[in-house]
Amino acid sequence: MAAASSKEGGKNDTSETPANKKRALKHERQSHRKHATAVRSAKEIWNDLRVKTNDKDTNTKLCNELFGLLEGKCMETCMQHDASRCVQGVIQYGTEQQRRAVVTELCESKQDDSNNGQQNLGELCKIQYAHFVVLKIIKYCFRDAECVKMVVRALKKQMTKLAVHSVGSRVVELLFATFPAKSIAPLKLELYGPQYALFATSVPSGNGASNSLPSLAAFVEENPTKQGATLEHLQLLLQKGLDKSLTGFGYFHNLLLDYTSIAKPNDIRSFLTPALAEHSLHLLSTRAGTKVVCECFAYATVKDRKKMIKCLKGYARSSLLHRDAYLAVLRMVDVMDDTVLLNKTLLAELHRNPDAEKDDAGDEVGREDQDSPILDLVQSDTGHKLFLLLLVSKNAKSTDNKSKKSSPKWMKYLDPYEVAVLHRSPTVEENGEPVPTSKKEDETRRSELLVYVRDLLSEVCTKHAQTMMRNKYGSKVLLEVCENCPSEELFAAVVTACKQNDGNADDSLAMYEDPVGHLALKNLFLNECERDVDDDEPSIARLFFAEFKEDMQAIATTNRGAFVLSALAKTGVGADVKKALKAHKKSISELAKGRRE
Repeated sequence: MAAASSKEGGKNDTSETPANKKRALKHERQSHRKHATAVRSAKEIWNDLRVKTNDKDTNTKLCNELFGLLEGKCMETCMQHDASRCVQGVIQYGTEQQRRAVVTELCESKQDDSNNGQQNLGELCKIQYAHFVVLKIIKYCFRDAECVKMVVRALKKQMTKLAVHSVGSRVVELLFATFPAKSIAPLKLELYGPQYALFATSVPSGNGASNSLPSLAAFVEENPTKQGATLEHLQLLLQKGLDKSLTGFGYFHNLLLDYTSIAKPNDIRSFLTPALAEHSLHLLSTRAGTKVVCECFAYATVKDRKKMIKCLKGYARSSLLHRDAYLAVLRMVDVMDDTVLLNKTLLAELHRNPDAEKDDAGDEVGREDQDSPILDLVQSDTGHKLFLLLLVSKNAKSTDNKSKKSSPKWMKYLDPYEVAVLHRSPTVEENGEPVPTSKKEDETRRSELLVYVRDLLSEVCTKHAQTMMRNKYGSKVLLEVCENCPSEELFAAVVTACKQNDGNADDSLAMYEDPVGHLALKNLFLNECERDVDDDEPSIARLFFAEFKEDMQAIATTNRGAFVLSALAKTGVGADVKKALKAHKKSISELAKGRRE
């Protein structure tokens, strides 16, 4: 009993244990900190304030108490790791007046020799715990014009340091993404160099002008003498950011894009491309970053291009389905001379089914469309453009029916921004003369790459003809596959798809009445007219007429079907179509007359 009592007494007597000694020492140190009593009480209130089940009145009461304790003490407390969250609580749950009071206290503190090194807002952005307070201010006060003005004024002349600081960069990222563009224009100008501070007051506004900051290229165009100093400043700034791995931030992507907009191709090739070659994947999350990758790849050396392509290995499919990243893949396909490497690193991934599982024998199982791994890509608004770029010859021309102007056919499948990114034949200067960065002819490169995906495209169009004809993007790919890889099997699949009607919501209309499908049929017939198909060649028009010869009247009496037959009548079976419709001329005329009336 005595032993047990002694053991129990030793267990309860914990005043001399190492853990309690450490805890007592911690409390002793905290008691000597500035505002220790207020911080201790504030932390207790904050623990109650963060409870998610609190109602609005409870939060208001607790926040008023918290603000009363911290008023006038926010600058010192926000730098303490355990008290910073209390200041954040006031900003998150406080009233507009309380938030403004905190912002005023933090922004009006100046750092000079007279106040013994007192911190300012710019310095708080660099401190691990204090910068969370600044993030809260940006998140909850961006609608308050007064707070926005105070924050911008407090951060002036400090952006070049914050933009390349490991902690301050987080503040810059949220600041540029949240605050109004016109308000932060002076801060953005600082990143271009000290000489641009003079332009901060000349940001256009009113009279229909945009409130956003004019591009750096526009500034340099108006002041060409500043180009050299601006490039030098940006190179130093970007190099610091690259050394600290800031390529994941959107503002850094925009800064890189600004550099490419004023730099010469040789500058991009010598400075930017080698630095970004192994960071390409990080840049593809934004449109600006993707355009930077496209520019770097256009002017890169063979060695740097290989590095950039290898960064995307395993990400080809996800990049093609991404809102912006697909442009980088298109650019690589458009200028890369080593088509074998391009196939091994990017195109080979398209032959594998992404969701299929492997059985014991190593075969892929688990998806109904596992024999068509690119079905999702050809129906994607971004992914299908890769296949169009490979299918359409660079020399092919397309004529606009309205303006009668001829232009490259591949351009009609891309929007103006995409065409600008995929600018043709990039060159660099060597010995005072322009030299193309790609040695291989466009048509040769396209033909070599098409070999790797030709069978894949023919297969998906044959097995999923109906799905592709009813899809806005898939129908474009189907049209080009039928033109470039015609076959009896493919045309038969298309005609069979016109007969099928599964009764689903998407298949309730016949193909010649479908909003997308009837256009696909119409364009297939018109393309055949331009090719002048011989009798011994596969013809979709002949197959279609043979299958629907008895349905000519039914097709002609529908609005969309009439356009299909109009195109069919221009093909080699046009005489047969007119003959088949002649017997129903009276009923069709009466129907047309009734509709006009």
